[in-house]
Amino acid sequence: MLPKEGRIAVTTGFAPWNRKIAAAIQEVGTPDFPQRIEEALKAIIDLDIVMIFAYSGTEKPVCLYHNIDPVRAAVVITAYANGPYLLDPFYRAATDPKAIGVRQLRRMAPDQFYSSEYFRRHYGLTKIRDEVGIVCRPAGSTAIVISFTRPMESPAFGRRDLKIIHDAEPVIRLLVERNWSHARLGTGESEGEPVDPMNATLNRMTGGVLTPREIEITSLILRGHSSAAIADALNIAEGTVKNHRKNIHQKLKISSQSELFSMFIFHLSKQ
Repeated sequence: MLPKEGRIAVTTGFAPWNRKIAAAIQEVGTPDFPQRIEEALKAIIDLDIVMIFAYSGTEKPVCLYHNIDPVRAAVVITAYANGPYLLDPFYRAATDPKAIGVRQLRRMAPDQFYSSEYFRRHYGLTKIRDEVGIVCRPAGSTAIVISFTRPMESPAFGRRDLKIIHDAEPVIRLLVERNWSHARLGTGESEGEPVDPMNATLNRMTGGVLTPREIEITSLILRGHSSAAIADALNIAEGTVKNHRKNIHQKLKISSQSELFSMFIFHLSKQ
């Protein structure tokens, strides 16, 4: 049995969660469900943004819910869904059939993510300091990620926060999966031979001038991997990666990662 002070702490924190999650259960299948889930999360942790994205195969993600004002949503939601999502660690988790449950940005991010052009020129504009998501899988290849963030002026999610989120995850994931279990979230056009949308985008962007290995390395560079991390991931020498990087720059007539990112974003804007 818990000591008396432990029982008091559990009882005090448990009641608001019980009320809010009961309200969410009541609204499964209705338009009010996402807001009830947001309220349940806010009963147990401090957070800023809540957003729910559906990812289906190679299709662009669909935002199912967010609690952001229109100005900020233009960056966090609209600009993201127009292409930078391809570089997002949460997108990588959503498209990995084995990934499910709680994921934290800081634990998924590549080794140079926070100094990457993607972070500086997209994530930095979102004013997001840290993000945690729950990967849910209602049906087929579709994944739904409910994620919540903290702003730059707040601390990142700590060990206690993550413990609470992990404890709440089974019921949140079950409710999210049930709420969208019959929803048509994708067109089904991505069925068949698996295609890596990032590599396909880069191949179109570069007009086929890069080899498959160079495309693979370009993808990892844009996501924020260092040469050493790329070498480790591809099981090749770091010197080989640096030679590939030099060849990529020469073929694309660029001299920096900043130019590479600009080319990538410009290509996405033309699609």
